[in-house]
Amino acid sequence: MTLGELIEIGAQQMHQARVQFGQGTLSAWDEARWLTLAILNYPVDSPENIHEQLLSATQISLVQAALDRRIRQRVPTAYITGMAWLKGYGFAVDPRVIIPRSFIAELLVQRLATLPISSETPSRILDMCTGSGCLAIIAADIYRQASIDAADLSAEALAVAQANVDRYGMADRIRLVQSDVFSALTPNRWGPYELILANPPYVPAAKERRLPDEFRAEPRMALIAEDRGMAIVRRLLSEAAHFLAPGGLLIIEIGHERRSTEALLRREFPGLKAQWIRTQEQFDNVFVIRQEQLIQHPWSPPQ
Repeated sequence: MTLGELIEIGAQQMHQARVQFGQGTLSAWDEARWLTLAILNYPVDSPENIHEQLLSATQISLVQAALDRRIRQRVPTAYITGMAWLKGYGFAVDPRVIIPRSFIAELLVQRLATLPISSETPSRILDMCTGSGCLAIIAADIYRQASIDAADLSAEALAVAQANVDRYGMADRIRLVQSDVFSALTPNRWGPYELILANPPYVPAAKERRLPDEFRAEPRMALIAEDRGMAIVRRLLSEAAHFLAPGGLLIIEIGHERRSTEALLRREFPGLKAQWIRTQEQFDNVFVIRQEQLIQHPWSPPQ
């Protein structure tokens, strides 16, 4: 059997089993190719002529065992292979962290060029809810004069992030901190930041039971947020102004929760308008707010 034939078989099996995607790929063929190449220790960006390579019985068995975990046990491919990819960057992952996937990465690699508002090249950046450290690392690579702070509540996630920071040789530029949103940070010691990035938990608890098994394999605290998914978003909006420099930007990703986000703004941040960002990959998933807007329209808890 050739490598290409094995990929086709894997893709067909995934399709028939109704495997869910979205944790690095969007199709059965892409997922099967990623899994097959990784298990056989080939680069995931190998040219397609590698598909003609004949495989040994041992190689086929290794891939079939991995396919069984992916299909029958619904283990995400990134957890099987130990690696995830985002915009060409590779990150070590395991069940301690959510699998990297963020539309904010597209904004970073484009140096914020698609934003209707922009700041000068940032010198200090905060990545809130950093998880594996993926956005912090991409930001550090794109903005090589910037210093980066990366915060997460989970000590286990920060251990994975530290491994990725070390892998990229960025320990002198990326500072990791355990914090429940901004609780462990103080404005006089942290910041001010020209850019705060956040891909927080935003899946409403009411939707948790409807999540595919693959997504429920990820850490719950990285996915689920109370108050219709807005608990962490509220804290970001109410506290970020204290840590942003004048003209600084807060960029938040909220998945499919635009309606809940706008309801939160109307109810608790009167007059504050989010600017929704359209990119090649998405619309309605990411919004941007300037520091001065946050100051002008502070949090007003409902009575």
